[in-house]
Amino acid sequence: MKRGILGVVKDPKKKVLFSVDQRFDDNWPSSDSEDSDYEPKCSPSDTPVSVVTHKGKRAKRLKGNACDQDTVRHASTSSDPIEEDLWGKCIPDLVLLKIFRYVVESDGAVPFLCRALRVCRLWHQCASSSTLWKTVDLSYGWIKANDATLQLLCQTRFSKLTSVNLSYWKSLTVNGLKLLADTCPQLKSINLSGCRVNSTGVLYMINKCSSLAEIDLMSYGSTDATSPKIVVQIVTKCAGNLRLLNLSRNGTNGYGVVLKALAFCCPNLECLDLSQNHSSYVPLSFDIEQLQRGCPRLRILRLVNTVTQPARVSMRDRNESPGFPELQELSLGITTASVSPQIDVLQRLVKTSRKLKLLDLRGWSQLTCADLQNVPATDLADLYISGIAKDDRIEMIASRWQHSLVELDVSWNVHSEAALDAAMKILASNSEMSKLKALDLTGTQISLGSVKSVLQGCPVLCRLNLSSCRALPRGMKREYAYESLDELRKNIDRS
Repeated sequence: MKRGILGVVKDPKKKVLFSVDQRFDDNWPSSDSEDSDYEPKCSPSDTPVSVVTHKGKRAKRLKGNACDQDTVRHASTSSDPIEEDLWGKCIPDLVLLKIFRYVVESDGAVPFLCRALRVCRLWHQCASSSTLWKTVDLSYGWIKANDATLQLLCQTRFSKLTSVNLSYWKSLTVNGLKLLADTCPQLKSINLSGCRVNSTGVLYMINKCSSLAEIDLMSYGSTDATSPKIVVQIVTKCAGNLRLLNLSRNGTNGYGVVLKALAFCCPNLECLDLSQNHSSYVPLSFDIEQLQRGCPRLRILRLVNTVTQPARVSMRDRNESPGFPELQELSLGITTASVSPQIDVLQRLVKTSRKLKLLDLRGWSQLTCADLQNVPATDLADLYISGIAKDDRIEMIASRWQHSLVELDVSWNVHSEAALDAAMKILASNSEMSKLKALDLTGTQISLGSVKSVLQGCPVLCRLNLSSCRALPRGMKREYAYESLDELRKNIDRS
């Protein structure tokens, strides 16, 4: 089957400039000469010239032949080369460059630009512009993840690179990282999660790229690049530039000195992730109030499966601490029953966090709904309190944040049926103002009447999990989303 510039021709009788086929990884022709729609109807002695009609359709004008000039919008001279690309006459390069920029902003530079390079010469010229290669994600396997690929991109595309994702490039070496650092002095963000480059390459990059503000070293491996000593050097070098630091799944042994360095050197830190695997039991000791004073702009703090041991400080220091007034996301979830988080940690972390939008406390078996009353957040949107202590005051939570909740997880809690009914009634009390989109009731004693009231009172709800709900009919105990949830609404309304 013949292919056009962007795909397969759908109907030979109704030829179009191009059509798109689902086989997105097919090779594209490098110019219009390979376009299946481009069929010059002339003898070898004639000189074909491509033109465009007023209706956008392609026409051919033969040298010496009579052609209706009124239908011709753009016509080239007979001296133009035969292989001249049609796109060069239709779209100015500045317009095409702007179109490409919109695509890159919405879908990313890769693989779009890699494919656009192969369409025609004009597309190749525009897609090669370094202004389109500022933010590049190379973690999806679209290209070969090795130093040779990185060298080619550095030589031809990356002169203005500011952000790159190289996560899980297992073949990345020190030389590749050094090449990137030498070529991209404007680099501000780099993701090296899952890589294996040792501290030599990482420190070289930190020293060469003076504008680095976001560093992701999640699951970095068994190298020395994430040892407390090296991380302290990274933090000290980046200092005031550092906005994001991800050290999750590297273990927290000795990371107390890292948190101390962050408090002294990084006043502009906005995101810190020290989450660990569920099998990590090494406690993380740090001074919460010291970090609050040193990093007042922190917006995201993730300590999932991290056993925290806050330093002992005087009540005066605790009272005078500014807290985290800009905090919007706090993740302290626990996935193992052998860890018992301290309620005191939560209270100290959120003491002034009125802007908090996401709070994850899954697995806090000691937590009660009364403890959540002390959280100062006024417009909490995402609340995850799966597996907390038995407490029949769940309606207090629903009442406080009914106006702002978007996602609520109360799965595997042992609230009584009456308490759940009261909470669901509150959530469904104002259908016009309800923002609730996701509700997880797995393993609870929710009743059929409560489910019906939620479906009727929460019109934007699109995900509902009723798995293992003991009080519901057998065929109803499952997860619903979008179309299946709409069908459930219809069935309940009929009943």
